[in-house]
Amino acid sequence: MSEAIPGGMKNVKDVVALSTAYLNAKELPNARLDAEKLIGSVLHLDRLELYLHHDRPVTPAELDAIRPLLRRRADLEPVAYILGEVGFHRLVLRCDARALMPRPETETLVEIALARLPKGGTLLDVGTGAGGIAIAVGHERPDAVVTAVDVSPDALALARENAEHIGVEIEFLPSDLAAAVVGRSFDVIGANLPYIPVGDPRTEAGVIRHEPHLALFAGADGLDLIRRLVVEAPALLKPGGTIVLEVSDEQASAVKALLESAGLGDVEFHRDLAGVDRVVAARRV
Repeated sequence: MSEAIPGGMKNVKDVVALSTAYLNAKELPNARLDAEKLIGSVLHLDRLELYLHHDRPVTPAELDAIRPLLRRRADLEPVAYILGEVGFHRLVLRCDARALMPRPETETLVEIALARLPKGGTLLDVGTGAGGIAIAVGHERPDAVVTAVDVSPDALALARENAEHIGVEIEFLPSDLAAAVVGRSFDVIGANLPYIPVGDPRTEAGVIRHEPHLALFAGADGLDLIRRLVVEAPALLKPGGTIVLEVSDEQASAVKALLESAGLGDVEFHRDLAGVDRVVAARRV
C-alpha cells in the first residue's frame, strides 16, 4: 500500500481503516493503536471520540496533515516522537529525538527510588535524558532535593523544558556521569544509563534509526557506563544511601557482582510490569 490515505472524501471510520491497513502493510505490531493516536492528534479527538464520531467528514486539509505522520511511523519513528509527548509515571512529558524516549520499564526504578528516599532527602539522577526520573520523583515528593545530570546538552535542554512544563524545581547540570557533583553526597542515586551492547542484533530497527545512540549503547557488554558509576557510587552516597539502576535481565547478575565488588550491600532485584528483572538496588552499608 504505497499511499497512506488515497484522495477523495473520507470520514473518520474510513481514515482509521485505511491508515491501519497502511501501517499493517509495513508490519508494525500496533498498527491500529498507532493510527488512532496519530489521527486523533490531528482531529483533536481521543480514541473513544474517534468511534463516537466515526461518520464525521475529514477535510482535505486534515488528510494532508495526517499523511506525513503516518509516513513517519512507517519509517519506524516512535509515536511519542511524532506526537511530541509521552506518558510517564502519571505525567505527560515532552518527547523528541534529543533524548531517549521514556519507557514504562523505568517507572519501576522511580518507585524503588521513592521508597528509599527519606523525608527531605536528596536524589541524584545520572543520565537524566528527558528528565523522567528526576521530574517524577520531584513531582511526587516536593520535600526532596533533586539533582539531574547528563553529558548531552540537547537532553538537558529537553529535561529543563519538561521540568518547567510540569512545574518541578530540579537542579540540572552538564556532567560526564557524576563528575559535576564530586564531593557531594545523596540519599539515592537513580540511573537509567545506556546498557545495550554495541552491535546487539536484537535492537529494534526503529530504535537504531531514530533514538540517540549516545543514550543507547555502552560497549561490548553494555556495562561500560554502569561499571564506571558503580565504582564512584560509594563516595556519592550518604551512609545507608541507595543506588538504583536499570539494566537488562541478562545483565542483572553481572551488575550484582559489580555492586558487591564496590563494597555495596543488600543487593535486590525488582521486576518490571513484564516480570523481567529490570532494576537493581544496592545500599552503602
